[in-house]
Amino acid sequence: MTKLNLFKSIALALACAALAMTTLPAQAGVVKGHAGTTFTLTPVGFDAGGNPTKFTHTVDGVVRVFEIGNCTFHADVIVLPPKPNTTDPWLLAGTFRITSANGATILNADAVGTATPDPANPALFLNFHYDVKFTGGTGAMTNARGTAVVDGFAMFTDVATGKGNATWLLHGNVSTRNHRHND
Repeated sequence: MTKLNLFKSIALALACAALAMTTLPAQAGVVKGHAGTTFTLTPVGFDAGGNPTKFTHTVDGVVRVFEIGNCTFHADVIVLPPKPNTTDPWLLAGTFRITSANGATILNADAVGTATPDPANPALFLNFHYDVKFTGGTGAMTNARGTAVVDGFAMFTDVATGKGNATWLLHGNVSTRNHRHND
């Protein structure tokens, strides 16, 4: 029978502690959701002729994220319209916040995307796509990291005020492992 001396005991304890700290449990997997939202598109920048060159796009609504449940959704997006007489898309960049119904879990994200008029009714309908990067959260989404895409369409309900409705799908991957800032 071999005796464990004090040095070996301390070394074994430190090794076990280091292993335990570097193998924190992680939740990782697919994130999916579907949403119904309302929005307001407000011009905030204009050219010399008074034409809008920049908009704020505020979005609020509900989203069911299968990993979280029923949630509220809020987005603040800057929108840049295409140059006149081009088929370029509208450019979108902003932040998303998904909050669980009970407020215990928040999932934050940065998003960039494009929007194009729907050929069937370009004055009222837009198709849009966002690339989403999860940047953290609270509750079950603390330290969340991952990516997703959002695809959907929007309809202006009042073109003069920039108000409308949208529906969209979210699909991607998220991990809640203990990440460092730049992961």
